[in-house]
Amino acid sequence: MRNLLLLIMFPCLIACSDKGADSIGKVYTNSFTEVGQVKLEIDTLSDFNFPEFQVIQDSGQEMLLVMNKVNFSFDFYDLISGEKVKRTVIQKEEKFPIRALYGFWYHNSDSIFLFNQMLLNGISLINGNGEILTQFNPQKVDRSSPQAIMKSMVNHYSRSANPTIYEKGKLHFSDMSLNGFLSSPEAMEAFRPAVEVDLVKNEVTLIDKIRLPSFYEGKSWPMDLGNFSRIRQGDLWIYSWSGMDSLLVFDENMDLIKSVNAKSEFAKPLKYTSGSNLPKDIQIQERVSQTTYSYIFYDAYREVYYRFVNIGRDMDEDDLEDQFPHLKNDFSIIVLDKDFNLLAEKRFPGKIHYPYKSFVGEKGLYLSRTNPFYEGINEDEVVFDVYEFN
Repeated sequence: MRNLLLLIMFPCLIACSDKGADSIGKVYTNSFTEVGQVKLEIDTLSDFNFPEFQVIQDSGQEMLLVMNKVNFSFDFYDLISGEKVKRTVIQKEEKFPIRALYGFWYHNSDSIFLFNQMLLNGISLINGNGEILTQFNPQKVDRSSPQAIMKSMVNHYSRSANPTIYEKGKLHFSDMSLNGFLSSPEAMEAFRPAVEVDLVKNEVTLIDKIRLPSFYEGKSWPMDLGNFSRIRQGDLWIYSWSGMDSLLVFDENMDLIKSVNAKSEFAKPLKYTSGSNLPKDIQIQERVSQTTYSYIFYDAYREVYYRFVNIGRDMDEDDLEDQFPHLKNDFSIIVLDKDFNLLAEKRFPGKIHYPYKSFVGEKGLYLSRTNPFYEGINEDEVVFDVYEFN
């Protein structure tokens, strides 16, 4: 009976290198072409840093949907004109409290999921008017001790570049773990990065088939190298791990079907001194000096994958005082076709774009000029450079 009520309540869900050095590199046939800019105006009730966002289609119009944590609302921007088309305030509801805005997934105009940080309980579903329809509490939390509570938490990474995805009554989360999963062979073996929440059965499942790659076995690693990006494309799940040159491709049943070489031409063997109590300067040096991988996107309009690379550099003295010194680094984008054949890699200078605020639209790849080290940053607008791959 409960399952039937859920289906009735939400029919729209179920139905519907050397510092500054330039690399000569390889010569590719295809490349990026800058095709313009889009400027989004920011008012006093917005944050120019755009914490979370998603490209959507609304009434046949491509928009950027931005979660506005300042105003507790969703802002809709036209990606052609840059105009804010509308703002939907999330309604306060005593029955379904929301502590703070963390992440979201837009399924359709009447179904938007809101996620709490660290918890799978309190997942909210709102409609197009910002009204909370219901909340889900599938997680069993062991409250017997602080340690037990910590183990019960799921540090799901519901971010724009690594989103939680809704499909057929289930939410698919990525867990980054709080429990030092790179610190020992036992922790690595126990860690499960894929978490599934069945909204109909109200159940949480750790996907046993997806585990920490064998690449990580046999060593202790810095936590940063345990980060990963994963996307859903067609029937495939594609994982890009921070320290791995290869992409891992799983089928719809979560079975590993292949490992794909997607190595950057700037990549070098990783060198670091891992440990949990390293001096701050050593931690920063390892973060900025290593060439690692960050996010992967699929461009459905041009049928290519983009894999972002953070290119290592020599450490500056003022890096010790900066909050995110790795954002000074140059970065590159590896491009692969729909069959994972390498097509190109383009290097971009540091201190301009914020690669973690990128997204794909009809016109191309949007790179945000909101890098905190960019001298031309303007807090009254968000500027995106648009690149088309051809």
